[in-house]
Amino acid sequence: MLNRPHRAWLVCLGGALALFAVMGLGVNVFSIYQPEIIRLNGFTDAQGSWITTTRSLFILAALLCVNQLCAKWGLRLVMTLGVLLVGASCLCFAFADSFPMYCAAAALTGVGYCWAGMVPISLAIGRWFHHRQGLALGLASAGSGVSTVFAPVLLTKIMANRGMTAAFLWEGASVFLCGILVWLLVRSRPEELGLEPYRREGTLLNQTAQTARRQGPGLSAGRRALLLLAALLVGATGGPGFSHLTMLYTSSGYDSPFVAALLSYLGAMISLGKILCGQVYDRLGSRGGNRFAFGVLLLSLALCALAPARGVVLPILAITAFGLGMSITAVSPARWAADLYGEQGYEGGVRSITVAFTAGMLVFGPLPGLLADRLGGYVPAYIAFLVLLAAAFLIVQGLYRKTG
Repeated sequence: MLNRPHRAWLVCLGGALALFAVMGLGVNVFSIYQPEIIRLNGFTDAQGSWITTTRSLFILAALLCVNQLCAKWGLRLVMTLGVLLVGASCLCFAFADSFPMYCAAAALTGVGYCWAGMVPISLAIGRWFHHRQGLALGLASAGSGVSTVFAPVLLTKIMANRGMTAAFLWEGASVFLCGILVWLLVRSRPEELGLEPYRREGTLLNQTAQTARRQGPGLSAGRRALLLLAALLVGATGGPGFSHLTMLYTSSGYDSPFVAALLSYLGAMISLGKILCGQVYDRLGSRGGNRFAFGVLLLSLALCALAPARGVVLPILAITAFGLGMSITAVSPARWAADLYGEQGYEGGVRSITVAFTAGMLVFGPLPGLLADRLGGYVPAYIAFLVLLAAAFLIVQGLYRKTG
C-alpha cells in the first residue's frame, strides 16, 4: 500500500501558487507592460523606473511588520490577503490614466508581494519541513517561474488584440483564483492539523537547526552588517536588473514578440534554477550553492551588457544564465539566515536579509531609467549591476570563510 504524501507538500504547493501570482504575474510579468505604459502615457524612462521603484518602496515598508502580522494573523491569512491585494492591483493598473494612479497600483502590488512572498513562504517551509528544506524552498519559489513561462506571450497577444486594459483584467482574474487556492492549501503550522513536520525517518533536528548548531551563535554585529550590505547589493541587481530586461532588449532593437518569447523562456529557467539551486544547497552545502547562484548570475550580466551586438544566441545565453541565477533571490536568503544568524535568529534573519534585498531594489531602482535618459541605453546599468554583484559575492565568500 502506497503511503500518502505528507501534508507539508500541499503547503509547498500553496507557496508555489502564491509566488505564481504575486511574483510571477504581479512582478515579473509587469516588464511586458512597462514599454507600453511609457509609450501610451508619454512617460520618460525615469518615470517608468519610478513605477517599479514605488513598488519596491512599499515592499520595504510592508516588510517591517510582516513577521508580526504572520504571528498575529497566521501565515495562511496573511498569504491569502497578499495574493488578493495583487489581484486588486491588476484592476487598478487596468484603469489607471495618470502617473500617480500607476504608482498607487504599484504600491498595492508591493504590499501584496511582501505578504505572500518569500518571507512568509520561507517561514512556512521552515515550520513544515525538517528535511529537504532546500528542495521544498526551490519547488515553492519555482512557482514564479512557471507563470513567467506562458504569461508574457499570452498577455502580449491579448494586448495586441484587445488592449492593455483587457490584459490586466485577465491577469487579475487569474490572481484572484490563486488566492482562493492558497487559502485552501496553506496552513500556518503542522500542529494545527495534529501533524509533525516532514522529516527524515529517525531524525529529530531539521537541516536549519543542524546548520545553526554547527555554526554556533552566528555572526557578530559587524559581520551581520556586511551580510546585509551584500544582500542590498544583490537586491540592486536582482530587482532592477530583472525588471528592465524587456527595456534592455527592446531598446537594443529586438522586436516585442521576440522579447516576449525571451521572457517566457526566462520563466522556465527561473523555475529550473530555483529547483536546481535548492538541490545544490542540499547536496554541496552553502558554499557550493553560493558559488552556483552568484556564478551564473554574474555570467548573465556580462552577457546582458552585450545586448547591442544583436543576434539570437547571445540573448538566449544571457536569459538562460539570468534565470538560473535568480535562485539567489529566493533560495539563498533562507540559507544565509540559517547559517549565519543561528537557529534562534532564523525568522528575524530571513526578514532582515529580505529588507536589505528590498532596500537595494528601492535605492537602485531608478538607476536604469536615469542612465538610459542620460546615456541613451540600458547597457551602462547592467555593467554597474555586474560590479555590484561581484562585490556582494566577495563579501559573502569572506563571511563564510570566517565562519568556517
